[in-house]
Amino acid sequence: MTPVDQLGTGQGAIINGNVQEVTIDVASSGYTATATTLKRNVPVKLTLRTNNTNGCIRGFTIPDLGISKILPVTGTTTLSFVPTQTGRLAYSCSMGMFTGAFTVID
Repeated sequence: MTPVDQLGTGQGAIINGNVQEVTIDVASSGYTATATTLKRNVPVKLTLRTNNTNGCIRGFTIPDLGISKILPVTGTTTLSFVPTQTGRLAYSCSMGMFTGAFTVID
């Protein structure tokens, strides 16, 4: 496993084989991601973890990729996607109140 090179910030996704692995802890108060940088054209395994999470934050979306998923109050949900463009890839709750983003690099 090797981290994505992100200019030394240490926030790159872990690449396991040919898949980037990222976990986001989803709390009623916001998101906490294990990485903020992804590599373009490398598949992503995104694990979303909830623990007694309530509210609109359970409606997880990545609008630019057409991804929308209702998360359980408590549990783990795995999503897969491939970032194909460099730049900012935003995610949010269904109402846009809670947000986060990845930076996609070459």
